[in-house]
Amino acid sequence: MKNMKLLSWICFGLLCVVQLGVIVFQIMSYERILKEGEVFYLKVSPLDPYDPFRGRYVTLRFDTATKAPLAEDETMREHSKAYAIFEHSDQKDSIKEIRFTKPLSGNFLEVNVHPLYQGMTQKEDLSRLVSFSLPFDRFYMREELAPKAEKVLRQNSGITVRAKLRILEGKGVIEDLMVADTPLSQFVLEK
Repeated sequence: MKNMKLLSWICFGLLCVVQLGVIVFQIMSYERILKEGEVFYLKVSPLDPYDPFRGRYVTLRFDTATKAPLAEDETMREHSKAYAIFEHSDQKDSIKEIRFTKPLSGNFLEVNVHPLYQGMTQKEDLSRLVSFSLPFDRFYMREELAPKAEKVLRQNSGITVRAKLRILEGKGVIEDLMVADTPLSQFVLEK
């Protein structure tokens, strides 16, 4: 009886250590991406909903990150996962192409592929175009700043908001939302 009780406590302790280890690993990988990841800016249309369980956050609709051409050496496949290859250019950061095979290096991010929708124009070559969504669509803000951010963005509808992404080894993190070169939270406090 004593041995069973001791064994159950040991199993419980091991389970706790494993759970804490998983959490610590996730936090460390997130922080590594923020520290070492390449920075890309993508234009977004923010919207501020409220969720009683998750609090205030900004829902992000990426304006230019919903479809991209398939890489030249790739063939269209029926997969739910692919890799978006990011590139810097003089005008803006963008997604150069989509690959179904994981790149060995470079700035890429795992994305969710969707069937092409009917709303596309006839001018677009649908056979080489891939529709996708990025693995994140929310940016959490401090509870008191999110409603102010929504109000400021609504009043100043001509403002361009960009998501500051950090990408490293196929994973990405939204570091901040930027209005010009100012973080959104600071921009809201200045208005």
